[in-house]
Amino acid sequence: MKTLRRAFIAGVLTLALGGLVAPGASALAPAGAADVRATTVSAALSCRAADNHDEIAAKFISRCKKGSIRREFPTDRLSRSLGQIYAGKQAGDQDDVKAWKLLNDRRFDK
Repeated sequence: MKTLRRAFIAGVLTLALGGLVAPGASALAPAGAADVRATTVSAALSCRAADNHDEIAAKFISRCKKGSIRREFPTDRLSRSLGQIYAGKQAGDQDDVKAWKLLNDRRFDK
């Protein structure tokens, strides 16, 4: 039953994520191998701003945040990567400080 459940979950994840699971990885692989794949896939889909420094702010907001965040988010920061916003925050730029704070505010989580 456990093996059948693993195979079903792996199949559903593969369909839902559009094939992000490595091809050739068997659903009936040992438990340790399945855990590694699940960690890799979930890390790629994380909604923590600190885990996604390469992602553009507008795409991150669309994927992980409610639309109401755009009312307060500085519009000139939407085209920047989260890493650039974080670096600006560290340098003391007030718009970057506000943008980073909004990106990490749990009120706007989907």
